[in-house]
Amino acid sequence: MTDKHTADKASHGDVRRTTAAPAHGTEMVEPSRFRIRDVRIDGRGDGVRVPRGGSYRIAFDVLHDCSMCGNAINQVIVGLAGEDRAQASVWNGKRRSGGGVKVVNAGSSVEALAEDNPGPAEWVNVSCDLVVPDEPGVHSVRARYAQAYQGRLMTAEGRAIPQPEYEDVLGWWKVDRPDGPGPESTIGTIIVEG
Repeated sequence: MTDKHTADKASHGDVRRTTAAPAHGTEMVEPSRFRIRDVRIDGRGDGVRVPRGGSYRIAFDVLHDCSMCGNAINQVIVGLAGEDRAQASVWNGKRRSGGGVKVVNAGSSVEALAEDNPGPAEWVNVSCDLVVPDEPGVHSVRARYAQAYQGRLMTAEGRAIPQPEYEDVLGWWKVDRPDGPGPESTIGTIIVEG
């Protein structure tokens, strides 16, 4: 790769930011909503080098504890910095994570699996696949909340039950954030070496 190509890539701003991922063991916090910890990309740490783009498995622990959310159905969505939409919804529920799988909005057009924990919030493990472009560079993996009516519950219990990917929730990537989630929402980094 030439220096000019490197400079051109850097001029694209946040899309291929070259800052490091959060230090292993740190938490990403979405204030008043959720926390994420123990991110693993393809079973490794939160920062990986790969020879090419493609599909990579991301798993992490999430603690959703939103006292201000009322009876809303909330989601945690993930994707890559600079994209127009999230790639996956990984958690769906009401105020607090944990408590097992339930059905929300039963019998309606927005029925979905969710967690509705009446007790204290619990850390739950979720996972999904993200597609990284073949373009060499640093691809920041980010997370944010959504309040669509439907999202996937990708805990071990939830993954055992077939669920569609709900397209509306993925569109929340830029709601109230015109450039999508910022650097403070980074949960991992995938470096495509090319």
